Amino acid sequence: MEHDCLIRLEGLRLDASIGIYPHELAARQPLEIDLQLAIDGTLVARSDDIRHTVDYDQIVQCLEALLATRHFHLLEHLSQAMLDTLARRFPVKRAEVTIAKPLAVPKARRVSVTRTGTWRTETVKAITAAV
Repeated sequence: MEHDCLIRLEGLRLDASIGIYPHELAARQPLEIDLQLAIDGTLVARSDDIRHTVDYDQIVQCLEALLATRHFHLLEHLSQAMLDTLARRFPVKRAEVTIAKPLAVPKARRVSVTRTGTWRTETVKAITAAV
């Protein structure tokens, strides 16, 4: 029997090259990222071993590497790229990512996009076995 474990990483601040307007193409801008990851927490709950969960620092490094690779035009596309990257690198069953651009609309506190992804247990086990 599996027991889901929800891991949240909230308020992660990373800079990205994102946007469609000339001023957005000229300079990187801050993003605020919230993640919720569901993993099978059965083993880690009993082992107390980092190898049986996801390492938060590795999640951050993974997202930083993704953001360093290219310019993204839209938050919608970037959010899917993040989900795809996390699913390939970590034993994640479900994930939700919210990405906010605090500087996007001057009259708004921020603009954000939320996307979710779910992966079959077989896919998660195959990904885990490969790591």
